[in-house]
Amino acid sequence: MKVQLKGIWYLSVSAGAMLIAGAVNAQSADTRKKDGMFEEIVVTGSRLPSSIESMPGSVTLIGEEELGKQLAVTSDLEAILGQLVPGMGTSSASPANFTTSLRGRKPVFFIDGVPITPTLNDVGRELRLIDPSIIKRIEVVRGSSALYGNSAGAGFINYITKSGTKDDTTFSTEVGTQFSLTDIGNGFRPSIRQSISGGGDKVDYIAAGYYEKVGGFFDADGDRIAPIPNGASGLADSGIYSFYGKVGFDFAENQRIEASINKYRQKQDTDYKLLAGSVANGVKATATPKDATDTDEADQYHDNLVGTLTYSHADIVGTSLTLQGYYQRSKSVFDYSANRFPLTSKPSGQSDTESEKYGFRLDMRTPLDFLSEGAELLWGADYLHDDTVTGLVDGRQFAPTQVLKSRAVFGQLFMPLFDKLTLTAGVRYEKADLEIEDFTSLLTLAEITGGTLGYSATPVNVGLSYAISDSVSLFGGYSQGFEVASVARVLRSYPVDVNVVILNPEPNLIDSYEGGVRTHYGAVSTELSVFYTTSTNALTLNPDPNNPSGNVLESRTADKIYGIEFTFDADLSDTWRVGGSYTWLEGKEDRDLDGEYERWIQHRRIPPRKITAYVEHDFADSWRVRAQGLYSGVRDKFPGSTAFYEGVINSWFVMDVSLTGQVGPGTLTIGVNNALNTDYFTHLSEAMQQNDRYSKAPGATGTIKYRIEY
Repeated sequence: MKVQLKGIWYLSVSAGAMLIAGAVNAQSADTRKKDGMFEEIVVTGSRLPSSIESMPGSVTLIGEEELGKQLAVTSDLEAILGQLVPGMGTSSASPANFTTSLRGRKPVFFIDGVPITPTLNDVGRELRLIDPSIIKRIEVVRGSSALYGNSAGAGFINYITKSGTKDDTTFSTEVGTQFSLTDIGNGFRPSIRQSISGGGDKVDYIAAGYYEKVGGFFDADGDRIAPIPNGASGLADSGIYSFYGKVGFDFAENQRIEASINKYRQKQDTDYKLLAGSVANGVKATATPKDATDTDEADQYHDNLVGTLTYSHADIVGTSLTLQGYYQRSKSVFDYSANRFPLTSKPSGQSDTESEKYGFRLDMRTPLDFLSEGAELLWGADYLHDDTVTGLVDGRQFAPTQVLKSRAVFGQLFMPLFDKLTLTAGVRYEKADLEIEDFTSLLTLAEITGGTLGYSATPVNVGLSYAISDSVSLFGGYSQGFEVASVARVLRSYPVDVNVVILNPEPNLIDSYEGGVRTHYGAVSTELSVFYTTSTNALTLNPDPNNPSGNVLESRTADKIYGIEFTFDADLSDTWRVGGSYTWLEGKEDRDLDGEYERWIQHRRIPPRKITAYVEHDFADSWRVRAQGLYSGVRDKFPGSTAFYEGVINSWFVMDVSLTGQVGPGTLTIGVNNALNTDYFTHLSEAMQQNDRYSKAPGATGTIKYRIEY
């Protein structure tokens, strides 16, 4: 029997070209202010408004130039985002991003607006499923949003890929390697990239291929880190390849059609296994060679394919139109678990998840100058079909097959009220249908009968920005996001036979409040943001011990998260630049809904305070040197606890340095990540406080790359 889950029909009417967005602060040439004025920032290829200088929330734009500076020292996108984005946690040093935190919640990831974060089963791999070199811009919206639907109140991270040019054909070749400076012989990561781009009057195109062979990872002492350092996924001893292509054709007047494909795959094949440490004794986990007695498990891998076809018309009776159809397929194979299914004839197993999505996105931009000069309405529709299968590599089914069908219509208005005051506001209504197939639990042998489930949500947004002067602007707003409890996780371990009709998941609405000030005096730009997020309906579904086959208890938890973010950038001269950021956030839970927030939120959501800083100098015409640092503080909220995600988080400081310049016909890049060879545990390792996951972070790691265009 199949279950039809009735409900995700979206309506989003937003009085604000963007309910989510606002303060731009990515230390990038794209976002600097000039001549004492807030420079208009034009954004294309996304649902951000055409100008975001006066938005009432926080947005970080990371341009191609700034991204390139980070790629000089690391290709870890989580580390790059942690360095550049206020409110973002630090890297786990693995491909897994289950605990990636943005303002205390997990963000949703997109590639060119296509959702790559799983909607039905969180596999925690989507952050790195793209070659960073094909990214033109990263948009990070912090806090709740109505633009893209289910965002859990954290916001979204959208990777905007590069497009071709209408110039002569250009080739680019890059060769390089990363390598451990504490064990140079075994820690190499050679790579090669090749791209071609060009076009003519009507056509533009780009194609790029990438391959990297990853060796081992080594800590500050030169000891090999476990190939799967935190029990979820590993990058060591992997092969990575990527292919990307995009072609655009301008036809008729104001019309364009564009097609793109992005394929990324990382597969691990290692000869090493974990050697557990001891949290109690401060002994780190390491790696040891496999032997003949080790289980012959399948190689872990993560695979992602995104294809898009986009039609745009710049002027249909004054309205611009963009219609995008997309297809996305992803598959992940996870780690091997011994004796996980003791009630079955095959007690051990290795899970995998495959998701296949397709849908469309329709965006319309209509100027409303009759309301006020510069007013604009963004409106349109969304449709998503997601088919997710979670099983084991031996063919058995680990969780019920699910099919989600969601639809949406939305609208967002951006309207200047007076010369210095701008209003944004909005509402989004969502509804979804979910189909769940019959299923037998491998953990309990319970028979799960398909049924019908449903949910809907209507998040709203409103905000104001006010330019006190050409150099000072205030902003503030209220917005909502939502999340839905994972049904599959409940059903895969349900203790007795049950019909899923007894489940009735309701969205958890997250309310976000934010206010701040942006300034620009001469060559110095700053932004200060204060935020408060509250959730009153966080839902966990559990069987009723008195009647498990007929009732499910809804465990509801209220929480609140609050924090401060500050950024600054200064051009000291034509050749010297400095900047940095400060992030502090905290959160508490009310588990019995008595109005008393008695328990701190666990470390997997709340990172310690973070301070970043950088200094840059251009010299000898084409050369640039950069040094940047990241300090992460202490968080100790659970004294004596041995529970998951409640270990003591200790402080650490890492510094990166890089040198880039012209050598012959090409560009040479030399960088060192963790240049001081700081010896520390990742936050994830300390938070989990499990002997088999108590892994150190990598020690000093070098990068050398040479790129030539011809």
